[in-house]
Amino acid sequence: MKKHIQKSKIKNQEGITLLALVITIIVLLILAGITISAITGDNGIIGNAGRAKEETEIANEKEIVEKATVQAMGNNKYGNIEENELQSELDKETGEGKTEATDIGDGIEVIFIDSNRYYIVDKDGNVEGEYTINKDENPGDFTIGENGETLDGSEEKPYEISCIEDLVVLSNISRGKGNYIENGEIKEAVRNTFSGKNFILTKNLNFNSTVSYADLSIGWRYDEEEEAYVIDENSTQNLRELLTDRNGVGFVPISENTGSGNLMFAGIFDGQNHEIQNLYENTKNGGGLFNTIYTATLKNLSLVNVYYECQGGGGITGVASGSKLYNLCISGNINSSSSLGGIVGSVWGNVEIINCCNLANLQGDSVGGIINFDDINGNTIIVNCYNLGEIIGKSRTSGIIGGAYNTGTRNIINTCSLGTISKPSGSSYNFYCVWGGATVNLDSCYYLDTIINENVVANENSIAFSKGDKSIIDKLNAYVEAHKNDYKDKGVTLYNWKLDANGLPTFEK
Repeated sequence: MKKHIQKSKIKNQEGITLLALVITIIVLLILAGITISAITGDNGIIGNAGRAKEETEIANEKEIVEKATVQAMGNNKYGNIEENELQSELDKETGEGKTEATDIGDGIEVIFIDSNRYYIVDKDGNVEGEYTINKDENPGDFTIGENGETLDGSEEKPYEISCIEDLVVLSNISRGKGNYIENGEIKEAVRNTFSGKNFILTKNLNFNSTVSYADLSIGWRYDEEEEAYVIDENSTQNLRELLTDRNGVGFVPISENTGSGNLMFAGIFDGQNHEIQNLYENTKNGGGLFNTIYTATLKNLSLVNVYYECQGGGGITGVASGSKLYNLCISGNINSSSSLGGIVGSVWGNVEIINCCNLANLQGDSVGGIINFDDINGNTIIVNCYNLGEIIGKSRTSGIIGGAYNTGTRNIINTCSLGTISKPSGSSYNFYCVWGGATVNLDSCYYLDTIINENVVANENSIAFSKGDKSIIDKLNAYVEAHKNDYKDKGVTLYNWKLDANGLPTFEK
């Protein structure tokens, strides 16, 4: 009996010892996990140390830019900030080849080459940033996504415009001219209207900025015969040099006017509320980001500080037929030897323009702040738009529609004519001029009282107002509130209005 008891004690002691060992091991594993997490986790010692190091680098880079900016402005006799002077001061701070300063139009971009970060110095010397340079690994191939996935242009997998090269290749393929890169192979462009295909702009693109180009080591040249840019390994020029050269042709608009709607761009281009900045064009054809569109949709995009020298066309597109233009804005200067429209040059019937504004200064023969010429039977609707640009024309000149011709109805609704309108002789019009049996209806439209001297279309539906008149904002927003659901099936919400710093109605986005 005694022997049995002793054996039981030994067995229990062994069991307890084994259990204690297991528990000890588990506790040690837990502690090890906690320790590893504390070291390597998102908020761990290594992670925090890495972030602290990065924050220190960023603070140091920004200090370098600020110091160089002060020195450069101090050395300039006018107190201005100039690209070459800033680069010289940056080289003194960092050594040559460590930074790259580039004038991007409304400021200077400063890239720190080793860290892949950049900063923006505005014209007043203020430093913005830091920003990370995210390079498109497949320049000019919008069928490959940011993460290497294949895109087919569907709503679920829209083509991605992520760099200037993508825009140029879209122009080439839509016109069937020039060439492009696909899977690392150079191919000749074959015309594609992209009917029903979806494109999205993934970021702001600035034609003057080096970071808006994916690969400036690629050689390009302009082919005069094809009127297209081609990749050429023997060329010593990169795409930025070609597109910003004011002695060159600049950007070649997407699509072209062949006289056939079946050959025009017919896709959906969504800017996703991004900007395309400093677009330059010097063309014998119609100007615009797009030259022609047919049954297409362009939306959610701003063109900022454009400069065109063209023969006809429009700020956004030269020709639109059966198309929708929503939430678009343009600023800059456009000069044309013939007709010109701020948003659209010529309308070929059944076009909707909603939530669009022209801030660009326009000069040409026949000129309209939103549309130049509406000349095909059909209906055109302009809703919740305004023109604030200076308009100078020689013949038909108007704040909204330069000329409405032929039968059909044009409706201008809840729209403002705000810019100066002039031509050497004869009348200039606040909203439109017509001939050939065209009909234009105004509903809740307003114009600045300083441009009424030669107005011939003022009636009970178009009301003059003075700068700073808040009652106009109340009227504009009352229409928006009453009709806010009218365009939901089109995926459009009417913008509200506000008075800007100059006392003029503008969009409240």
